[in-house]
Amino acid sequence: MFDKKNSLYHLAIILLSLLVVVCCKKQTDDTKSTPVQNDGSTTGTLRVPTVFSNINADPNVADYYITGVLNVESELKIDSGVFIEMGPGASIVIKTTGTIIARGDSANPITITGRTKTRGSWKYIMVNSNDPRNELRFVNIEYGGGDNSNNGTVYLNTGAFLKIHNCKISDSKSNAVVAAADDANLSDFSDNKIENNGHALQIRPNQIPQINNNNTFLNNDSSFITIMGSDIKSPLIWSKKPLPFVHKGVTVIEADVNITEGVNIKMGYASMIQVMPTGSLNATGTASNKIFISSIDTIQGYWNCLLFQSRSNNNKLSYVDISYGGGSLAYMGSIYIGASVSYPQAILSMNNCSVSKSASWGIYIQSNASLVNAGGNTYSNNIMGNVGP
Repeated sequence: MFDKKNSLYHLAIILLSLLVVVCCKKQTDDTKSTPVQNDGSTTGTLRVPTVFSNINADPNVADYYITGVLNVESELKIDSGVFIEMGPGASIVIKTTGTIIARGDSANPITITGRTKTRGSWKYIMVNSNDPRNELRFVNIEYGGGDNSNNGTVYLNTGAFLKIHNCKISDSKSNAVVAAADDANLSDFSDNKIENNGHALQIRPNQIPQINNNNTFLNNDSSFITIMGSDIKSPLIWSKKPLPFVHKGVTVIEADVNITEGVNIKMGYASMIQVMPTGSLNATGTASNKIFISSIDTIQGYWNCLLFQSRSNNNKLSYVDISYGGGSLAYMGSIYIGASVSYPQAILSMNNCSVSKSASWGIYIQSNASLVNAGGNTYSNNIMGNVGP
C-alpha cells in the first residue's frame, strides 16, 4: 500500500543530502581559487642529461628553485627565458664529468637570482669541467658570491673551461667572476656587464688576454681587476683593460712577457714580480700613454720589487712610472737586478722611466748584473738612494 507521508519524508532526506554535497563541493572549490604553485624545488645530483625549460607562463614566477647544492654530473641545458631562483646558501656545481649549456637570447635572457634580494644570499656557480661546450650566454646572474672561501658568483676551478658572453653579473657580495687556477680558461669573456658587485674580477695573469675590452664595469665597490700572483710559463701579452689591475702575491715569469702601453698596475702589500733566467719582461709605454706600476696604498715600501734575474735582451722598461716599492729586506730596491751569483749577468735596459718613493734604493744592481741606461730616466724620494749600491 502506498504510504504518501513516508515517501515525502524519504524525498526530503534525499534533497537535504544533495544540498549538503553541493555546499561542500562549493566550499572545496573556493579553497582552490588561489592554488599553491609547484615551485620546481630541486637539489641533489643530476646524473643524466637534463633540460631546464620555461615551464611557468608567468615570467615573474620561478621555473626552478634551487634549495641546496645542485651537483651536475651530466649535461645540463638551460633554455632561453628560464627563471631560476637560488635559496639561501644554494649553489650549482658542475662536476668534472658535467656540462652547463645556458643559452638565452637578447629578447629572452636566462635569469639566475637569489630568492632573497641581498648580496651573497646564495653562493656560486662553480665549474670544474673542461668541456668546451660550457657556456653562459645572455644570462643575468644576481645576488651570489656568498661563500667566503670560493669568493665569486661564477667560480672556475683547476682546468675549468667556460665561455661567458652577453651576460650581466650583478650584486655579488664578493667577485663577479673568479678564475682560481692558472689553467682555468675564460674563453670568450666578452660583451658582459659587471655591475654593483663587491669586486669585479679575480683572475691569474694567464687569463688577462681572455678579457675582451668590450666588457663594461659599473658601480662595483672596488673598481679594478685583481691579479693573483702565479707562474707564467707561456708567452703573454699583458694589455690595458677597462679597469686598472691590482696585483697580489708573487708572479714568477718563466717566458716572454710584454706589458703594453697604458697598463696601470697597483701592487698589493709585499707583492713582487720575479723574472727568472728563462723569462723576460718588456714593459713599453709611450710619452702620451705611460705604464704605471704603483701601490694600492701610497706608503713607501708597500710592495717589494720588480726582480730581474734574466740575461734576455727583451728585458726593457720604457716610459714606465714606478713608485712606492722597495719593501723587501732581501731585495732592497723597487727594481732589483741580479739577486745572486746563481743568476749571472742579469740585465735590464731602461729609458724615460720614473722611479720614486722607494723605501730602499730606487734601483739596486748586483755586482754581476748591469743596467743599460738609455736616457731620460728620473728619480725622486728614494730613501737609500736612486741607483746603487
